[in-house]
Order: sequence, then structure tokens, then C-alpha cells
Amino acid sequence: MDNDRPLQISDVNDILTALPTINENATFWMIRANKGEYYTDFVMNQYVGIGYDEISLKDAQTKTNEQMTQIFHEKKPKDKDEHPIPSGTYTSWIGQLRRFANEIKPGDYVLVPGISSDRFSLGVVLGQPFEITSDELNHVEEIKNRKFSPYKKRIKVQFLRSFNRSEADPALYKMIYTQTTVSKIDKYIPYILRAVFDAYISGKKVYLTFPVTQKEDIEALPYTEFTYNLTASYSAIAPEEKPIIKNNVQSAGVVQLILALSAPTGIFGLTLVVLRSKLGFTIDVNFSEGKFRFIKEANGVVAQRIKNEETDRVIKEQNAKDDHLEKMIKLANQANVPMDDIKAKISSELIEATKKAATPDDDNQDNPK
Repeated sequence: MDNDRPLQISDVNDILTALPTINENATFWMIRANKGEYYTDFVMNQYVGIGYDEISLKDAQTKTNEQMTQIFHEKKPKDKDEHPIPSGTYTSWIGQLRRFANEIKPGDYVLVPGISSDRFSLGVVLGQPFEITSDELNHVEEIKNRKFSPYKKRIKVQFLRSFNRSEADPALYKMIYTQTTVSKIDKYIPYILRAVFDAYISGKKVYLTFPVTQKEDIEALPYTEFTYNLTASYSAIAPEEKPIIKNNVQSAGVVQLILALSAPTGIFGLTLVVLRSKLGFTIDVNFSEGKFRFIKEANGVVAQRIKNEETDRVIKEQNAKDDHLEKMIKLANQANVPMDDIKAKISSELIEATKKAATPDDDNQDNPK
């Protein structure tokens, strides 16, 4: 983005629709890759898998627990050192097979940990479980330095993003120490999504995360000024809404703002993008109260209404709405100063969403449509 020509945004809601959207009704699962041994294979080949080859996928989907237990007793599985597996382990194996074969659905999300659970990849389930044959497994083209999974029971997954454990909320540590191969992790959803996306939509809410990168102790005054002015600026343009703020700041950390999915949220996000840009630029945008030009200046950001011929009544109504906008921008500018003090960053997802919402340069006109 530069200041040679204003960006054009024909609909401020396009900023929000360009953000990642997470299905709030989906289930989240963690599937381990043999202590991370097959993590790279899962991610590169876009699938997850499970072993326990004594039980076929069809059997896991159709047989009772007692029948599967009997199969294990008959086949007497052994560990990698050829020691018999204790029969008490079968119950746990059957539970994991049932979850993999029957409970994981298309549209659910899967989190796969790497070696030592130092890195994680999140993906969305694309289809139903399937099983490959031994012949198909033997014909997989091997790649040097990559450990291939021998698992025949698989689910196709589109992996979305990866993150390091060091970047995640400490609340995830309890999840990390769960050693079962397949486990439901819904109670960790907020912490997972915050680690993966710094801005996203779920349900009727927008989640904006501001990474705070300062390593030293954070002074209380600039921090509280930042959080107050941040929420107050949103409330100025959407007084009927009740923003929620969450934080996990032990020196470096994050501040998360949860807002309603609405046009004011799009305008608020756009203002922050303009404000925090390292370059001076302008954005022409349409929203329900009319056409505006957001301008980055040396001391902050301002909004100018692009005037049309209007009646006195309409102008009076617009002036009242413009007062809310002016107050929002004033508070956003005030929040900008302590952001620098505590080394807080604007959401990269929000910046990219603004770029995507902008009309291509070839289509730009002097004013927004």
C-alpha cells in the first residue's frame, strides 16, 4: 500500500469477509503422529492416520467393543521390541479407533504435534476416513530424510497454518501432555486459534489479536492506556456493542479484542490498519453512513466525508454519525502512542484482509463507487 493513489474499498464488509472464518460448531481433535515421527509426512501429504492394523477400518466402524477386543486377543499384537502388548491396553486402543473411524467429521479441525510437541499444524478435515491397501502403501514414493507413516487408516486434511509451542498460550501445555493418539480438544479452541490466526471470524464475532513483543517488564500506565483507548474507540462507533478484551501478557504476549461481526467492526479494523501503517496512504471506502476518505498523517489518522448533494435533514443525521466516527478516531490515535511503548503490533491477518478488500488499481476511480 502506498500513497500514490488511494485504495478503493466498495464495501467495508469485504474486509471482514476476507478474514479467515472458523466454524464455531466444528469439533477440534488432536491426532499424534507417533510422537511426531510422521508429522512431516502428515503435513506434506495432507492427511492424518492411525495404526492398530489388527483392526480394519470397516471393523472399527461396525463391530462392537467386545468383538474388537476378541480380535486383539486372537492376533496378540506386540510392541516394537516384540513384547506382547498388555491386554488392558486394548480398551484404550478401541476408544481411539472408534473416535478416528466414527466421530471425526468433514469440517472438523485437526491439530497435529511434531517431535517433542515443539511445533503444531492445524488443518480442516476434508472427507470421511478411508483405508489403503498394503500394496498401495508399498508403492508410496519415498523422499530422502522423510519418515513415512505406515498407517493404512487415513483421513484427508487441508493443513492451514503451523505454530511453535513457544508462541502459544501456556494453557495449551496441559493438552500437550495428553498422550492418547486421538483426543478431543474443544476446551482449548480459543488458545489454538489465537496461536494460529491473529484475526479471524467465528460465529458472529471477530477476534483481533495484538501481539506485544516487548521482552522486558511492561509498564502499567502505557499498557492500560492502550487497552482502554482500544476498547473505548470501538465503543465510540458501536455504543450498543460490548467489546470483550482478553490478555496473556507476561512481558511478551498478546492482547485479544472480541467484537461483533458488523460494519462498525470493519471500520474500526480499517482505522487501525491505516493508523499503524509505516507508510502514509489514503483509503476511500463506502459504508452505511456514506463515503469516507481515511488519511494517514504524521500525527495519526483522520476521516473526511466525501460530500454529495444532500438535504438538510440528511446532513444533520450524517453530522451526528460523524461525531461518533470522529470520537472513535480520536481514541484510536490515543491508543497508538502506548502501542509503540509496549511494542504492540497490528494483526497481519487484518492488514491482508484490507488489501484483499481493495479494488484492483486498474479499476480505481477518483471516488469509491
